[in-house]
Order: sequence, then C-alpha cells, then structure tokens
Amino acid sequence: MTWEYKVSTGVLSHNGEFVAHCYSGAGESKDKPECESQRNRGPIPRGIYFIAGWNNHKSAEAIVLEPIAGTNTFGRDHFQIHGDKKGQPPGSASAGCIIMNG
Repeated sequence: MTWEYKVSTGVLSHNGEFVAHCYSGAGESKDKPECESQRNRGPIPRGIYFIAGWNNHKSAEAIVLEPIAGTNTFGRDHFQIHGDKKGQPPGSASAGCIIMNG
C-alpha cells in the first residue's frame, strides 16, 4: 500500500490513484520543493515516511508521519496530514504538514 504526495503539484495519491489536492508549507514557501529546509514555512521535505498512527490535532484527527532512516528532514519534525484550520483563512494551516483541502 503506497501513498505519495507530490509537493509541486499538491496531489496526494494512493497506489497511483488520485485521492485529493493538498498543500504543504506557508506563505511564499507553500508548495515549493526548494524551500523544504525552511523551518515552520517550507513544505514537508522529500523522502519516505511511514504512517505512525493518529493524533488529536487541535480538536481534529491527524495522521502522524515519521521519516524513515536516511530521510533528510533538515532538523524538522512533527509532520502530519490533517485538514485546514477551522475559523482561519483557507490555506493557512501548514508549517510543513500536508493539508487536505475540503
């Protein structure tokens, strides 16, 4: 079972099939792979992650992502997949997490 997220297109897929449009990162760094090293702004760094479980993220469920050995996260951590912030402008919920729109 393979999940893939491509930062530059915002496409999340499962076994090669489209699942959702997403975004990762904030402000001018959003969806720009070249900004992956920027803490709290850049998108999730390229690499391989495994789904480590669920977390209650600010009153909503989130999928916890853990990098495998060899994935360079530039010292960043706490990556998750979750939805946008309720009561905030759409597109403002990521400090590096993958955010599912909708």
